[in-house]
Amino acid sequence: MTVFQILCTGLVVLLAAPMFALGDPVPPDAGKAEAPPFTVTETEIRLPGITIERKTLEVRIDATVCLDAGILEFVVCKPNTFEHESIFTTEAKPELVHAALLLAGMKPTPLLPGMEALWWGKALRNEDSRVRIEVEWEEAGEKKRESLTSMLRSREGGEAVPGEEKAAKDGWVFAGSVMQAAQDGGERIYAGNISGILVGIWPDPSTVIQYGITSGNPYEGDHKGLEINEKCVPKVGTKVKLVFSRHFPREAKEPAEKGGRGESGVEQ
Repeated sequence: MTVFQILCTGLVVLLAAPMFALGDPVPPDAGKAEAPPFTVTETEIRLPGITIERKTLEVRIDATVCLDAGILEFVVCKPNTFEHESIFTTEAKPELVHAALLLAGMKPTPLLPGMEALWWGKALRNEDSRVRIEVEWEEAGEKKRESLTSMLRSREGGEAVPGEEKAAKDGWVFAGSVMQAAQDGGERIYAGNISGILVGIWPDPSTVIQYGITSGNPYEGDHKGLEINEKCVPKVGTKVKLVFSRHFPREAKEPAEKGGRGESGVEQ
């Protein structure tokens, strides 16, 4: 049984937890096959390298700034993969980040190989897949928290107006990677564990969280794609916390569900 399968088995038990008061004994058959690789307290759920705050449903992982200027194809990756075109590296395992996002109430909109044209737009409209990503760090003794999108700058549309930034639009989507066949014919593998991509801009089916707005290839022209907004990114080597949460909190959806959903705009 793969780690991802063990997690899914454990998550079924954990997500059923509201039926029991915290601290009450769990039925002896629940999760009996293998102990799930997570711990639960009154305030948080912990997976290796990942913390889910139970009250806020924020998912937190440790990361390090690896690039503070230049063009981007990815944003968060594992070490020794795409540091030359990502802002952060992390040791958090992609499949565990996937599991944490499920626990936080999000549902993936998969980006299947060769289906990118159908994925754009559909993914942004799925409120359960939209992710808010923020960055926390300390600088000169002051704690800072900024949106990831503020650290990006669009290269589209020609030269920028002097003194004005061409801000990137906010459109992060929980895509969820894919399961791929193992080369040795064994059990299928979570593709994000192989590519090492946790958050990406260029469409890649192995990415856990994908940028849901089309952008050009930055290697094909000076006015295509996205780049780093140097004014907002901490210096290389800075330790940060990446914070993932639902872009559209469930509480904000309840009134519309009770009285009939109206048209909801997509924030970009």
